[in-house]
Amino acid sequence: MSREAALRAAQEHFSGGQFVDDLCRRVAFPTESSVPERQFVLLDYLKQEMVPTLERMGYACRLVDNSVASRAPFLIPSRTEDKGLPTVLTYGHGDVVQGLPDLW
Repeated sequence: MSREAALRAAQEHFSGGQFVDDLCRRVAFPTESSVPERQFVLLDYLKQEMVPTLERMGYACRLVDNSVASRAPFLIPSRTEDKGLPTVLTYGHGDVVQGLPDLW
């Protein structure tokens, strides 16, 4: 994809309302990693939301078990466009602090 096409797609993503739709859908997952009974929600968030999104952008995704047995796995996405290009590392997290469940 050319730079111009990428910029155009990004502008359409925002102006067409898709960004807000994506954001609303993602924050609706109550991904409280400090609450053991919510671990399945974080796993669902990774598998149902993030993996498909990243794969559509050309990433290969793998889930890596957490060394803490009671915790959700790590999602490690990877995308190599050209081995001659610099590597860009991005970090994100899908968990939140305990919130106000009645307002979620």
